[in-house]
Amino acid sequence: MISAHRLRRLLASPFARRPFALQRWRWPNPLRAPYTQKEITLYRPGELGDVVMCLAVVRAIRERNPETRITFITKYDALLRGHPLIDRVMSEAEAAHAQLRDVISLRYEVFIPLRLHMIDYFAGCVGLRGITHEIPLPDFTAELENVEELIPFPRPWVMICRQAGPHTPNKDWPADRWEDLVVRLGRSATVVDLGTTRASSPPNEKRVDLRGRTTLRQYCALLSLADLVITPGSSAVHIAAAYHVPTLTVLSGYESPENTTYPLNTILHRRVPCSPCWLQSPCPFNLECLRQINVDDVYRAAMERLRLTDTIP
Repeated sequence: MISAHRLRRLLASPFARRPFALQRWRWPNPLRAPYTQKEITLYRPGELGDVVMCLAVVRAIRERNPETRITFITKYDALLRGHPLIDRVMSEAEAAHAQLRDVISLRYEVFIPLRLHMIDYFAGCVGLRGITHEIPLPDFTAELENVEELIPFPRPWVMICRQAGPHTPNKDWPADRWEDLVVRLGRSATVVDLGTTRASSPPNEKRVDLRGRTTLRQYCALLSLADLVITPGSSAVHIAAAYHVPTLTVLSGYESPENTTYPLNTILHRRVPCSPCWLQSPCPFNLECLRQINVDDVYRAAMERLRLTDTIP
Protein backbone atom coordinates (compact mmCIF):
# COMPACT_ATOMS: atom_id res chain seq x y z
CA MET A 1 0.00 0.00 0.00
CA ILE A 2 2.81 2.40 0.90
CA SER A 3 4.70 1.54 -2.27
CA ALA A 4 1.57 2.16 -4.37
CA HIS A 5 1.11 5.56 -2.72
CA ARG A 6 4.74 6.48 -3.39
CA LEU A 7 4.33 5.42 -7.01
CA ARG A 8 1.26 7.66 -7.39
CA ARG A 9 3.23 10.60 -5.97
CA LEU A 10 6.11 9.91 -8.33
CA LEU A 11 3.78 9.84 -11.33
CA ALA A 12 2.07 13.04 -10.15
CA SER A 13 5.29 14.97 -9.52
CA PRO A 14 5.45 16.50 -13.05
CA PHE A 15 2.02 18.01 -12.32
CA ALA A 16 3.03 19.63 -9.00
CA ARG A 17 2.74 23.13 -10.46
CA ARG A 18 -0.26 22.18 -12.64
CA PRO A 19 -2.36 19.93 -10.38
CA PHE A 20 -5.64 20.70 -12.10
CA ALA A 21 -4.48 19.04 -15.32
CA LEU A 22 -4.06 15.72 -13.48
CA GLN A 23 -7.24 16.05 -11.42
CA ARG A 24 -9.30 16.30 -14.58
CA TRP A 25 -8.73 12.62 -15.33
CA ARG A 26 -10.36 11.62 -12.05
CA TRP A 27 -13.66 13.31 -12.89
CA PRO A 28 -16.60 10.98 -13.71
CA ASN A 29 -16.61 12.68 -17.13
CA PRO A 30 -13.27 14.33 -18.04
CA LEU A 31 -15.10 16.57 -20.53
CA ARG A 32 -17.46 18.05 -17.96
CA ALA A 33 -16.49 19.74 -14.70
CA PRO A 34 -18.23 17.93 -11.81
CA TYR A 35 -19.51 21.14 -10.20
CA THR A 36 -21.82 21.65 -13.24
CA GLN A 37 -23.69 18.36 -12.70
CA LYS A 38 -27.31 18.17 -11.56
CA GLU A 39 -26.17 15.90 -8.72
CA ILE A 40 -22.74 15.65 -7.13
CA THR A 41 -21.52 13.29 -4.42
CA LEU A 42 -18.42 14.36 -2.49
CA TYR A 43 -16.30 12.31 -0.13
CA ARG A 44 -13.45 13.41 2.10
CA PRO A 45 -11.86 10.49 3.99
CA GLY A 46 -9.51 12.71 6.02
CA GLU A 47 -9.61 14.20 9.47
CA LEU A 48 -11.77 17.02 10.83
CA GLY A 49 -9.73 19.93 9.50
CA ASP A 50 -9.84 18.48 5.98
CA VAL A 51 -13.61 18.08 6.12
CA VAL A 52 -14.07 21.64 7.39
CA MET A 53 -11.94 23.00 4.53
CA CYS A 54 -14.04 21.08 2.01
CA LEU A 55 -17.02 23.20 3.03
CA ALA A 56 -15.41 26.08 1.13
CA VAL A 57 -15.75 23.90 -1.99
CA VAL A 58 -19.39 23.15 -1.15
CA ARG A 59 -20.07 26.89 -0.88
CA ALA A 60 -18.37 27.55 -4.23
CA ILE A 61 -20.37 24.79 -5.96
CA ARG A 62 -23.63 26.12 -4.54
CA GLU A 63 -22.83 29.66 -5.72
CA ARG A 64 -22.07 28.53 -9.27
CA ASN A 65 -24.72 25.85 -9.58
CA PRO A 66 -27.56 26.65 -7.15
CA GLU A 67 -29.87 23.87 -8.36
CA THR A 68 -27.45 20.98 -7.97
CA ARG A 69 -28.12 18.32 -5.35
CA ILE A 70 -25.07 17.88 -3.11
CA THR A 71 -24.36 14.74 -1.09
CA PHE A 72 -21.39 14.77 1.30
CA ILE A 73 -19.88 11.59 2.77
CA THR A 74 -17.76 11.87 5.91
CA LYS A 75 -17.04 10.17 9.20
CA TYR A 76 -17.94 13.53 10.79
CA ASP A 77 -21.56 13.27 9.64
CA ALA A 78 -22.82 14.33 13.08
CA LEU A 79 -21.16 17.72 12.57
CA LEU A 80 -22.53 18.35 9.08
CA ARG A 81 -26.07 17.00 9.32
CA GLY A 82 -28.52 19.83 8.74
CA HIS A 83 -25.92 22.03 7.01
CA PRO A 84 -27.92 24.51 4.89
CA LEU A 85 -25.73 24.09 1.78
CA ILE A 86 -25.75 20.27 1.73
CA ASP A 87 -28.79 18.29 0.63
CA ARG A 88 -27.72 14.96 2.11
CA VAL A 89 -25.00 14.01 4.61
CA MET A 90 -24.01 10.37 4.88
CA SER A 91 -21.67 8.44 7.12
CA GLU A 92 -19.08 6.21 5.49
CA ALA A 93 -21.08 3.16 6.54
CA GLU A 94 -24.30 4.55 5.05
CA ALA A 95 -22.54 5.36 1.79
CA ALA A 96 -20.99 1.89 1.57
CA HIS A 97 -24.42 0.30 2.04
CA ALA A 98 -25.99 2.57 -0.59
CA GLN A 99 -23.32 1.59 -3.16
CA LEU A 100 -23.20 5.10 -4.63
CA ARG A 101 -21.71 5.70 -8.07
CA ASP A 102 -19.55 8.55 -9.41
CA VAL A 103 -18.37 9.59 -5.97
CA ILE A 104 -15.79 12.38 -6.16
CA SER A 105 -13.07 11.92 -3.59
CA LEU A 106 -11.67 15.27 -2.48
CA ARG A 107 -7.91 14.75 -2.12
CA TYR A 108 -4.59 16.53 -2.20
CA GLU A 109 -2.27 13.76 -0.99
CA VAL A 110 -0.82 12.84 -4.38
CA PHE A 111 0.60 16.37 -4.76
CA ILE A 112 2.53 16.44 -1.47
CA PRO A 113 4.51 18.59 -0.77
CA LEU A 114 1.80 21.12 -1.54
CA ARG A 115 2.48 24.50 -3.13
CA LEU A 116 -1.04 25.92 -2.78
CA HIS A 117 -3.64 26.21 -0.04
CA MET A 118 -5.22 22.82 0.58
CA ILE A 119 -8.64 24.24 -0.31
CA ASP A 120 -7.38 24.91 -3.84
CA TYR A 121 -6.59 21.22 -4.33
CA PHE A 122 -10.01 20.20 -3.03
CA ALA A 123 -11.62 22.70 -5.41
CA GLY A 124 -9.67 21.32 -8.35
CA CYS A 125 -11.26 17.92 -7.78
CA VAL A 126 -14.62 19.36 -8.87
CA GLY A 127 -13.23 21.59 -11.63
CA LEU A 128 -13.06 24.88 -9.75
CA ARG A 129 -10.12 27.27 -9.57
CA GLY A 130 -9.42 30.45 -7.65
CA ILE A 131 -12.26 30.10 -5.16
CA THR A 132 -12.23 32.13 -1.98
CA HIS A 133 -11.20 30.29 1.16
CA GLU A 134 -14.39 31.23 2.97
CA ILE A 135 -15.60 28.29 5.09
CA PRO A 136 -19.37 28.18 5.81
CA LEU A 137 -19.75 26.61 9.25
CA PRO A 138 -23.14 27.09 10.94
CA ASP A 139 -23.53 28.83 14.29
CA PHE A 140 -23.53 26.07 16.92
CA THR A 141 -23.63 28.26 20.04
CA ALA A 142 -27.15 26.99 20.81
CA GLU A 143 -25.46 23.66 21.59
CA LEU A 144 -23.87 25.27 24.67
CA GLU A 145 -26.36 25.20 27.51
CA ASN A 146 -24.70 27.75 29.78
CA VAL A 147 -21.49 29.38 28.62
CA GLU A 148 -21.11 31.31 31.87
CA GLU A 149 -20.99 28.06 33.82
CA LEU A 150 -18.51 26.50 31.41
CA ILE A 151 -16.23 29.57 31.46
CA PRO A 152 -16.93 31.50 34.69
CA PHE A 153 -13.99 33.89 34.27
CA PRO A 154 -13.74 37.25 32.47
CA ARG A 155 -12.53 37.95 28.96
CA PRO A 156 -10.32 37.88 27.03
CA TRP A 157 -10.82 34.17 26.42
CA VAL A 158 -7.84 32.42 24.87
CA MET A 159 -8.76 28.97 23.56
CA ILE A 160 -5.80 26.63 23.17
CA CYS A 161 -5.73 23.31 21.32
CA ARG A 162 -2.45 21.60 22.12
CA GLN A 163 -2.51 18.68 19.71
CA ALA A 164 -3.18 18.12 16.03
CA GLY A 165 -4.66 14.87 14.75
CA PRO A 166 -3.48 11.46 15.95
CA HIS A 167 -1.84 10.77 12.58
CA THR A 168 0.31 13.92 12.62
CA PRO A 169 2.27 14.02 15.91
CA ASN A 170 5.05 15.97 14.17
CA LYS A 171 2.81 19.03 14.35
CA ASP A 172 2.71 19.14 18.15
CA TRP A 173 4.67 21.76 20.08
CA PRO A 174 6.41 20.32 23.22
CA ALA A 175 4.04 19.84 26.16
CA ASP A 176 6.23 21.68 28.68
CA ARG A 177 6.12 24.80 26.52
CA TRP A 178 2.35 24.71 26.46
CA GLU A 179 2.30 24.60 30.27
CA ASP A 180 4.67 27.55 30.52
CA LEU A 181 2.61 29.52 28.01
CA VAL A 182 -0.67 28.83 29.85
CA VAL A 183 0.78 30.09 33.13
CA ARG A 184 2.01 33.30 31.51
CA LEU A 185 -1.21 33.93 29.61
CA GLY A 186 -3.20 33.40 32.80
CA ARG A 187 -1.87 36.68 34.16
CA SER A 188 -3.95 38.65 31.68
CA ALA A 189 -6.52 36.30 30.15
CA THR A 190 -8.74 33.31 30.81
CA VAL A 191 -7.21 30.24 29.19
CA VAL A 192 -9.55 27.50 27.96
CA ASP A 193 -8.08 24.10 27.03
CA LEU A 194 -9.96 22.36 24.21
CA GLY A 195 -9.36 19.04 22.51
CA THR A 196 -10.57 15.48 22.18
CA THR A 197 -8.18 13.89 24.69
CA ARG A 198 -9.55 14.07 28.21
CA ALA A 199 -7.07 15.60 30.64
CA SER A 200 -6.98 17.64 33.79
CA SER A 201 -4.82 20.68 34.30
CA PRO A 202 -3.64 21.82 37.75
CA PRO A 203 -6.15 24.10 39.50
CA ASN A 204 -5.88 27.71 38.41
CA GLU A 205 -8.25 30.58 38.99
CA LYS A 206 -8.21 31.59 35.32
CA ARG A 207 -7.83 28.22 33.58
CA VAL A 208 -10.70 26.09 32.27
CA ASP A 209 -10.00 22.57 31.07
CA LEU A 210 -12.66 21.31 28.67
CA ARG A 211 -10.55 18.65 26.95
CA GLY A 212 -12.63 15.58 26.17
CA ARG A 213 -15.78 17.25 27.53
CA THR A 214 -17.40 18.66 24.38
CA THR A 215 -19.17 17.36 21.31
CA LEU A 216 -17.83 18.38 17.91
CA ARG A 217 -20.51 21.03 17.60
CA GLN A 218 -19.77 22.38 21.07
CA TYR A 219 -16.07 22.43 20.20
CA CYS A 220 -16.84 24.59 17.16
CA ALA A 221 -19.15 26.81 19.19
CA LEU A 222 -16.50 27.48 21.84
CA LEU A 223 -13.90 28.33 19.21
CA SER A 224 -16.36 30.80 17.68
CA LEU A 225 -16.54 32.62 21.02
CA ALA A 226 -12.77 32.96 21.50
CA ASP A 227 -10.92 36.24 21.51
CA LEU A 228 -7.84 34.32 20.36
CA VAL A 229 -7.14 30.71 19.40
CA ILE A 230 -3.64 29.26 19.80
CA THR A 231 -3.00 25.90 18.16
CA PRO A 232 -0.63 23.82 16.08
CA GLY A 233 -1.68 23.08 12.49
CA SER A 234 -4.98 21.49 13.51
CA SER A 235 -8.70 21.62 12.77
CA ALA A 236 -8.92 24.61 15.13
CA VAL A 237 -7.12 26.74 12.51
CA HIS A 238 -9.85 26.16 9.92
CA ILE A 239 -12.77 26.32 12.35
CA ALA A 240 -11.52 29.63 13.77
CA ALA A 241 -11.09 30.93 10.21
CA ALA A 242 -14.72 30.01 9.47
CA TYR A 243 -15.84 32.19 12.38
CA HIS A 244 -13.32 34.99 11.68
CA VAL A 245 -11.61 34.49 15.03
CA PRO A 246 -7.97 35.68 15.38
CA THR A 247 -5.65 32.70 15.48
CA LEU A 248 -2.02 32.10 16.36
CA THR A 249 -0.65 28.94 14.76
CA VAL A 250 2.54 27.30 16.03
CA LEU A 251 3.36 25.66 12.72
CA SER A 252 5.89 22.88 12.43
CA GLY A 253 7.91 22.03 9.35
CA TYR A 254 5.40 19.30 8.55
CA GLU A 255 3.73 21.64 6.04
CA SER A 256 4.25 25.08 4.54
CA PRO A 257 2.51 28.27 5.79
CA GLU A 258 0.84 28.84 2.42
CA ASN A 259 -1.05 25.56 2.77
CA THR A 260 -3.27 26.88 5.57
CA THR A 261 -3.04 30.67 5.57
CA TYR A 262 -6.10 32.84 6.42
CA PRO A 263 -6.52 36.62 6.89
CA LEU A 264 -6.73 36.49 10.71
CA ASN A 265 -4.22 33.69 11.18
CA THR A 266 -0.76 34.69 12.44
CA ILE A 267 1.66 31.86 11.70
CA LEU A 268 4.81 31.25 13.74
CA HIS A 269 7.05 29.08 11.59
CA ARG A 270 10.74 28.28 11.26
CA ARG A 271 11.97 26.93 7.96
CA VAL A 272 14.52 24.17 8.40
CA PRO A 273 16.31 22.22 5.63
CA CYS A 274 14.04 19.19 5.93
CA SER A 275 10.74 21.09 5.68
CA PRO A 276 8.10 20.64 4.50
CA CYS A 277 8.38 16.96 5.35
CA TRP A 278 4.77 15.68 5.66
CA LEU A 279 6.34 12.97 7.78
CA GLN A 280 4.00 10.79 9.87
CA SER A 281 6.72 8.59 11.36
CA PRO A 282 8.77 9.97 14.30
CA CYS A 283 10.87 13.00 13.37
CA PRO A 284 14.58 12.02 13.11
CA PHE A 285 15.62 15.55 14.12
CA ASN A 286 13.71 15.78 17.40
CA LEU A 287 11.27 18.34 15.96
CA GLU A 288 13.91 21.02 15.54
CA CYS A 289 11.44 23.12 13.55
CA LEU A 290 9.18 23.42 16.61
CA ARG A 291 11.94 23.68 19.20
CA GLN A 292 13.12 26.84 17.47
CA ILE A 293 9.80 28.45 18.42
CA ASN A 294 10.10 29.31 22.10
CA VAL A 295 7.50 30.37 24.65
CA ASP A 296 8.55 34.02 24.46
CA ASP A 297 7.80 34.05 20.72
CA VAL A 298 4.28 32.70 21.19
CA TYR A 299 3.53 34.77 24.28
CA ARG A 300 4.58 38.05 22.68
CA ALA A 301 2.56 37.29 19.55
CA ALA A 302 -0.49 36.43 21.68
CA MET A 303 -0.26 39.66 23.66
CA GLU A 304 0.01 41.64 20.44
CA ARG A 305 -3.08 39.96 19.01
CA LEU A 306 -4.97 40.62 22.24
CA ARG A 307 -3.59 44.18 22.37
CA LEU A 308 -2.57 43.66 25.99
CA THR A 309 0.50 44.67 27.95
CA ASP A 310 2.05 42.32 30.50
CA THR A 311 2.53 44.39 33.66
CA ILE A 312 3.74 41.52 35.83
CA PRO A 313 7.50 40.85 35.78
